[in-house]
Amino acid sequence: MAKQKQGKGKGVSRSLTEQARYDVSVPEELLKRARRDLARESYVTPFKVSQRYNVTISTARKILKMLEEEGALVLFTPNRRSPVYVPKDKLPTAPRGL
Repeated sequence: MAKQKQGKGKGVSRSLTEQARYDVSVPEELLKRARRDLARESYVTPFKVSQRYNVTISTARKILKMLEEEGALVLFTPNRRSPVYVPKDKLPTAPRGL
């Protein structure tokens, strides 16, 4: 039997910002541009971000997660395949009668 390596394996979880440092770093200029542009949208999905900035879906997800951690976006529909984010100032409120 082969020995298993010690250290970080598959079971280790990292925060998104730590993972971004290890995998693909998002340029600060792109993050600033996304922060400014996405605040004008009514909703945002990873597909919309990937099309607008010409990045992969996984990078778009990282951008959205980073903006969520900053507080610029709010996760509105936590769907595994296509989560929907809403800018914080455009977050809809529930009717008072419910």
